[in-house]
Amino acid sequence: MPNVNFEYKKALAQGDKLFEALVTSKIKELVPEAKASWTNWTLFLKTNDSDMQKVYTYLSGTYGMMNIDVNQVGDEYAIDFM
Repeated sequence: MPNVNFEYKKALAQGDKLFEALVTSKIKELVPEAKASWTNWTLFLKTNDSDMQKVYTYLSGTYGMMNIDVNQVGDEYAIDFM
């Protein structure tokens, strides 16, 4: 994963659960009312469009735009980390 900052590299090295917790906590700092859950290494985020734009801007700045994939699934967003 190029362009990943040290904090995320460390969390990835320590396992999936720590990575999930770190990403979830960062998103909750940006959008406290968002509902987040993980399934099979995909983050499902229930939030409005303007708050999703904040999350996308943060994640693409942290990971690089080519390292995340965001899709709307019903009333939530599915975020995959590559």
